[in-house]
Amino acid sequence: MSPFSLSVVLLVENEHLPVDAELGELTPPEVPQWGGLLRAAPKRLAAAMRPGQEARLRWPDGQERSVRLGGQPQTDPEGRLIVAFLGEGPPPAR
Repeated sequence: MSPFSLSVVLLVENEHLPVDAELGELTPPEVPQWGGLLRAAPKRLAAAMRPGQEARLRWPDGQERSVRLGGQPQTDPEGRLIVAFLGEGPPPAR
C-alpha cells in the first residue's frame, strides 16, 4: 500500500468526528501491518483511545477498520494533536 492522506471519521465510544489521516504500510510485505497518523484529532477522543478501548476509522466509502494507539499523542508546532495509530485487519483500499 502506498502512503496516502484521507479525511476519515474517528469512532470512539458514542463519538463520531471527522479527522485527517495519513495511512501507510508499516512492516515488510510478508507481515502486512498498516497504520498512520491522525492529525488535529480532538483531545477528548484521543484520550478515549486508551488501551482496551475500541476505536474505528470509517472511510468515505463506508469501509471501517479497528485501530489502536501506536504511541503517545503529540502536538505539532501549531498546538494541534497528532495521534499515531496501528490498524487491525487487512489494509484499507484507497
